[in-house]
Amino acid sequence: MPGVPYEMQVAMNEQVMPYLRERMRMNRTKIVHRTCMLSGVAESALALEIEEWERTLPSNIRLAYLPKDGIIRLRLSGYGVDEDVVDASFATLLENVSNYLLAAEDKPIEVLVGEWLTQNGATIATAESCTGGRLAALLNAHSGSSAFYYGSVVAYDNSIKEMVLGVEHQTLEQYGAVSEQVVKQMAEGVKKLCKTDYAIATSGIAGPSGGSDEKPVGTVWIACSGPKGTECVCLYLGKERKTITERACIQALIKMYKYLQK
Repeated sequence: MPGVPYEMQVAMNEQVMPYLRERMRMNRTKIVHRTCMLSGVAESALALEIEEWERTLPSNIRLAYLPKDGIIRLRLSGYGVDEDVVDASFATLLENVSNYLLAAEDKPIEVLVGEWLTQNGATIATAESCTGGRLAALLNAHSGSSAFYYGSVVAYDNSIKEMVLGVEHQTLEQYGAVSEQVVKQMAEGVKKLCKTDYAIATSGIAGPSGGSDEKPVGTVWIACSGPKGTECVCLYLGKERKTITERACIQALIKMYKYLQK
């Protein structure tokens, strides 16, 4: 499409979309989509795992891999077929990917977390260092978030980790801010501070400076705390600052969603 955004939008609304609608009306080809969300597996490994199943798909049903930030969306599209035919293929797909399944629908991971919390009458808070409030922004970006999201502490400096979240000075001295011990205390501290059922904490090295041989740039610790205790994980999320923080938020929400499912 030519032109700056305004001209492009006018041309799209007044010319392209009417043209496409007329073509679809004349063609009358029905398109049915079904999408699921997966995590915990590489796209290449997943493709090998479901290769045999994919070969059995009818010629008018196609599978698309849509990976981004640790989540793989698998979209099944049926062209000119009834919905029940696509649903049958989708059901077998879900059986084949059950070990990695996040949801049998296409929704942002923060929405899935929020829906679970709302449905279960539970609340959550966040404590962030390397993500700088981005995790909080995701959780309260959608309508209805006031039912489950209580607040956040952006504890970038160690003094805030100590004074506000109650992280022990000795723990910071011994293990450093980017560690399992500190992120665990951050999550438990903000949960206690905000009086919530659950909490997520992040602490990492987003770079480009600050890395070391032991803790290179991209090292991120995530903690999820709740009635079942506190679980922590260390991830390596790249070398570019924006990418690291964005991936850290998504991975924190994925871990929280899996924690809630237990």
